[in-house]
Amino acid sequence: MTTPETEDFLETGEDIQDEGAGAGAGGEDQQEPEPEPEPEPPNYYVSFQRLEELGRSPVAVVAARRVESCPSMSKQVHELTDPRALITEIARHYKDDQDFIKSDMPLMEIVFRILLSRRNEPTSLTDLHYELTERWATPVRPINVTEEGLQRVLDGDTYYGFAREGE
Repeated sequence: MTTPETEDFLETGEDIQDEGAGAGAGGEDQQEPEPEPEPEPPNYYVSFQRLEELGRSPVAVVAARRVESCPSMSKQVHELTDPRALITEIARHYKDDQDFIKSDMPLMEIVFRILLSRRNEPTSLTDLHYELTERWATPVRPINVTEEGLQRVLDGDTYYGFAREGE
């Protein structure tokens, strides 16, 4: 049993269904929503503040990656004070050491050294992923990681001090 109010509601509901069924068939009445643009991949760098929060000395962490041709190699780590100067030094001299980055290093160590070789300039996730999978992967040691997987690894870091630019 229906009342006049529910009959109006049913008719209105049917009209909407009929209109909805016809809409889009010709494609003239309804436009497809534009897909949202993909967000820019984050940029990563080594944060000295983050290293300190992790209880690690930025100087010691960076100094451990110096190559033999670095002028500061004649100094003890406790004599060094500026991690930025060490990074600049490493970036100038890492090419002298063909073993500065080796494909058998752990993935995060490779990323750390890539950032050092680039003077710790914020580097996009896409560039880091490309370096890992195209330059440092070998048939003997393939590096099969997606950008999303690499992002999770870098965001979960508790050793190297990786941080996103702007955070």
